[in-house]
Amino acid sequence: MGILLMARFTLQEAFHRWLLLAMLLLNILLLGVFALMLNSVYTSEVARASSQADPQLTLLQLSLSVSILSAWAVYLLSGALTIVLTVGMTSGEIEAGTFSMTVSKSLRRSDIIFGKWLGYALIVCIYTAMLFFTFQGIIFLQTGYWPQQALPALGMLELSTLVLLALTTFGSACFPTLVNGAIAIMLFIGAPLASFIRLITSNPGQAAQNITTTINLVIPTDALWHGASFYLIPSFVFQLGQLQELRTPFTSIEPITPGILIWSVLYCIVLPILGALRFQRRDL
Repeated sequence: MGILLMARFTLQEAFHRWLLLAMLLLNILLLGVFALMLNSVYTSEVARASSQADPQLTLLQLSLSVSILSAWAVYLLSGALTIVLTVGMTSGEIEAGTFSMTVSKSLRRSDIIFGKWLGYALIVCIYTAMLFFTFQGIIFLQTGYWPQQALPALGMLELSTLVLLALTTFGSACFPTLVNGAIAIMLFIGAPLASFIRLITSNPGQAAQNITTTINLVIPTDALWHGASFYLIPSFVFQLGQLQELRTPFTSIEPITPGILIWSVLYCIVLPILGALRFQRRDL
């Protein structure tokens, strides 16, 4: 009961802040610009492709590229919102001294952590789903292209936001807000290093593989994004065997490994629990 009460308070507080409103307004502007640019680019591409031997393949390549890039934008925007919104989840209130009234009641400290986690998880998951389907819907209305495995791709994106939420939940219970924010941002930005290692090395040695594995264990968001990009690629593309253009730092032609997927789920569970344990002993 305490967890649900805290989750409700968290939702109310989030919607009373200007951050969510500002993000929604900026996203509406972004989606409008995206729709106009896509219409312009696709119209010119249709005219150009009509003179080629296989115009449908050319337009499919464009639709696939735009679909992956838009999902990449969802990954970045949802990650940024998660960090900015939750970086001061508990540390901000400790620094402001507002917990003295909350914790003195019958509400347990663990209820505060898990309630706030639940409230923010609802916000970032709904935000990610809305943004993903809006981008893909705009692409579908313009090009007629819809990813065959859109739901698994969305699942990977949702899990990456929950990984970031778990990280900020733990960090907020252990560190000041600015320190927690710096850690989360640096890890989120630094996670793609593993992809660049694979790109610049055609046959990575054991040291490079160990670095990649370590990065994915510390912050598995980039591995989850590559899992999402795999599900955005139509199955017949793999049957054609022409996958060189898809070998980039931002895409993957292989599904996420079961080990990384299981680790990501455990990451989302264990870090909030550790944060709750640390919060039990933190001076408010």
